[in-house]
Amino acid sequence: MAGTLYLFAAFSITWLIIFVYIFSISRRQKTLERQIEKISEALRDRL
Repeated sequence: MAGTLYLFAAFSITWLIIFVYIFSISRRQKTLERQIEKISEALRDRL
């Protein structure tokens, strides 16, 4: 029975790490999109 508990714990931790990683990537992508938009606006203003 203890083996099943360890398996469940490892499975849960793995999924938690995956979700945190995806959330982190999503936040970085949004930041990059905002920066690209600011740069595009700055370039449009210069032309």
